Amino acid sequence: MLKLFAVAVCAAVLAACGGGGDKTPKVPVVVQPAYKMTETAVGTGRAAASGDLVTFTYVGYLYDANQAANGYRGEKIESSVDIGTTFTATVGVGAMLTGWDQTLIGMQAGGKRTAILPANLAYGANTRDAQIVNGIKYAAITPNAPLVYDFVMVNVSPQVVIPNVPATELKTIDVTTGTGTAVVSGQTVSVRYTGWLYDGTRSTFKGAKFDDNTATGDALLKFVTGSTDVISGFSTGVIGMQLNGTRTIIIPANLAYGATAKAGNARYGVAIPANSALVFDVTLVSSP
Repeated sequence: MLKLFAVAVCAAVLAACGGGGDKTPKVPVVVQPAYKMTETAVGTGRAAASGDLVTFTYVGYLYDANQAANGYRGEKIESSVDIGTTFTATVGVGAMLTGWDQTLIGMQAGGKRTAILPANLAYGANTRDAQIVNGIKYAAITPNAPLVYDFVMVNVSPQVVIPNVPATELKTIDVTTGTGTAVVSGQTVSVRYTGWLYDGTRSTFKGAKFDDNTATGDALLKFVTGSTDVISGFSTGVIGMQLNGTRTIIIPANLAYGATAKAGNARYGVAIPANSALVFDVTLVSSP
């Protein structure tokens, strides 16, 4: 998604002879169109519902009231199609623009929709400078700009149903025993990890992946064991590990994020619902 930057509004310049008047900076008022969704092709299969994982393509334009014949599409601002990629995220949980969530709900694989989004359903008062990506020029996004998006749904995966963990105690499983002195509480360690939502219907208990730091270039996670640097179950779950050892840690919700929902890593587009149990595979990379 776009990296947005706050807009700096320039103050009005006073007349040289000291003129008074209202010196408050003025932000132009942008007339906002109403939200409108047009379905141009109906897909097949499961209709996207809140919590489902959806994969789709998008092309975004500035809204232009003078371009009615072209669906009010003005200058292009972004496109997954231009760079040959898709976008995957959990729909209906606030992981995307409000207008995207609103439009994608109910879509099926192969379906196509066009949406006109007033600014409050898009980027609001946020802005982005004009940019060139892979030789393609995209227009700037101005404050309170209404937008038009074309969506094509590629795939809809049912939401992950997360059964309750029978116990409220932490469970650890050593997959590979490391070497050296075992980690104790209060030590600083660095780890690689992969995190999944807990799914009791699977033998591994690993549901949808929501985060990891195993990709090339990812920084190690460094923290003090037994501290509040990371969630409680993770912080205490590595105690007893040895260097280069690998451990699976099953963390009940009360030792994870509790009743607080989390967005998860945007790389995977999987949100962490409130009261979720989690599963982590952890490799101890360094310790004192």
